Amino acid sequence: MKQAILSRRHYRRTWLLVIGFLLGTWTAALVEKAGATPFMAGADISALEVLEDRGAVYRDAGQVGNAIDILRDHGVNWFRLRLFVNPTGSDPFVVNDLDYTIALAQRAKAAGAKLLLDFHYSDTWADPGKQFKPSAWTSLDYSQLQQQVYDYTKASIEAFQAEGVLPQMVQIGNEISNGMLWNSPNPAGSNSGYPWTGGSHDTGFDRLAGLLQSGIRGAKDGAGPGQEPLIMIHHDKGAQWHTTEYYFDKLVDRNLDFDMIGYSYYPKFHYSPESGDGDMDDVIENLNNTAAKYGKPVVIVEAGFASRGAQFEPTYEFPVSAAGQQAYLESLVNAVKNVPNGLGQGVFWWYPEARPVSGLSIWEGGRYGLFDQNGNLLPAASVFEQFITTPGDFNEDGVVDAADYTVWRNNLGDPYDESHYELWKAYFGTVAGQGGGNIPGNSAAVPEPTAALLCLMSVTALSCVGARLQRGGKKR
Repeated sequence: MKQAILSRRHYRRTWLLVIGFLLGTWTAALVEKAGATPFMAGADISALEVLEDRGAVYRDAGQVGNAIDILRDHGVNWFRLRLFVNPTGSDPFVVNDLDYTIALAQRAKAAGAKLLLDFHYSDTWADPGKQFKPSAWTSLDYSQLQQQVYDYTKASIEAFQAEGVLPQMVQIGNEISNGMLWNSPNPAGSNSGYPWTGGSHDTGFDRLAGLLQSGIRGAKDGAGPGQEPLIMIHHDKGAQWHTTEYYFDKLVDRNLDFDMIGYSYYPKFHYSPESGDGDMDDVIENLNNTAAKYGKPVVIVEAGFASRGAQFEPTYEFPVSAAGQQAYLESLVNAVKNVPNGLGQGVFWWYPEARPVSGLSIWEGGRYGLFDQNGNLLPAASVFEQFITTPGDFNEDGVVDAADYTVWRNNLGDPYDESHYELWKAYFGTVAGQGGGNIPGNSAAVPEPTAALLCLMSVTALSCVGARLQRGGKKR
């Protein structure tokens, strides 16, 4: 009799484990279905290895560390990397070919961050004032260029995937408000992607939309079904609603299939102290109007403000100082977070690793970095600390539980591996904001992955339990 009672208790405990596991699976599925997207606290670190190779050192509270780890410790959860086709020229920072970028992506992914890949479709910098064709593509006509954009994008994504660093999001072009893949520095005539040429704006936008659609198809086909990255279209005028409305109306009218709208916002370039145009209120107007009209998430995918050198900057609503830089980022993050309907989804700091090093000419002397002249982390980085998540919390709901195991299991191979299972074990039971955040050892005990537990956590959990119940019945 006693043995029968113990057996029944054992089976009740077993079924409770099964129910708990199934509830965890169901919860994870709901989270994925709902499309809950944690705020993208991002950083574009495309120049990091160039600076490191020249001796750049980074410090956090006086301690020397890896810049990626330092930024991760302060809440950065996405890294953005640019990609040039065949980088050429004397600029020491034009090095971002496929091998360089994949190596940096591996470091970012190993730190547990997500990846945004920024296709420039050029051998050098692409921005509103220059969108030069790669030298190997200059003789292609428009139809050939469309095919080349598709082939190049697809092959690039396949290369990232083969190395285990498939991006979660890609930009099809960088700051393409004036088009892409021009023939020359002075756009005229038959420039394939320039929207203001070819006899009418509509003709130019037809060509631009065709090139963008080729890149989008290449990114999705390269990743494969079920692994397609989010697609971002990047406009530079983050504080000009009417300019961006005209632009995105043209793309939407052409049924362009994309997911996210990205903007740049640098007060140095987008704010006019004479007129007051381009201030933070204009950013808020642009973001809110964009989200309301197009129903797509909006991201400030390039942001920057100097921490020193006020004599080189326009007078703005925040002072040029370490404290002013922090206030600027706080205001920008709040502007994005407050976009209605949860459509404000991130802010990326451009060039946070910038700092002076011997033998290199650094853009703006490194004044726009998140580290000072000596490589010490600046207080602006603390703005992203509100987005710190607990290791092992793979569905990012604030609790490390069975639902996170399901997310790990379903994504084993990309982006997770066996080491992430160890993280889950170490932090099992941890609730965000309790017991020291990212310090292991504050979690509840997690069951060891015994044969019984692994059976319960497999797709054959119910059949395993059924077999055990049958064996138990025979014993009675």
